[in-house]
Parts: sequence; C-alpha cells; structure tokens
Amino acid sequence: MPQFIKDRRKNRDRRGSPREEGSGVVEITFTAPAPVTIQGVLVETSAAGFRVSHDSKALEPGLIVSYRCEGARGNARVIWTLIEDGRRVSGFQVIGSGC
Repeated sequence: MPQFIKDRRKNRDRRGSPREEGSGVVEITFTAPAPVTIQGVLVETSAAGFRVSHDSKALEPGLIVSYRCEGARGNARVIWTLIEDGRRVSGFQVIGSGC
C-alpha cells in the first residue's frame, strides 16, 4: 500500500467562472506617482477579470488601474503578476464592466 496519496484537487480547475481566449491590445493606465501607460495583449477574459501579457515591471498586486480594450473600459485591480515564456503576465479583477 502506498504511503503517499496524491492530492487530486491540485490539478482541478477551481476557478468560479469559465475563461474565454482573448486577443487585441489593452491599454492600462495608472498614476503612481506620475502617470503611466502600458500597452499589453489580452490573453483571456472571464466574468470577473482578465489576463494581459505585457513588458512592464510596474504592475504589482493590489494596484488599481484603468483599462481600455476594443470598446470596453473600466477599472481593475492587479491580482498577480508572473513571468511566463520570458514575458510578464498579470491577472486583473474587474471593478465594474470587463473587456
């Protein structure tokens, strides 16, 4: 009998809403302390947020930003940022309407 039982929950997607593949340019702006504008590429969206690939080191968890993408605009909070395939990727929680 094995002494270690693998946690099967580890590989299960536990996110609350389905994701849809995204595309197009996203413009992200914020003031900290000077105005900053970042251009990124929309990776995916959901009812609660979106994920953007970008090159900025300035996007940190907790930061509130304004965004604009293909006719949609609003505010969002940066939830996480990581490096994926040599490029930064950030997850945002929408405050208002989404992309």
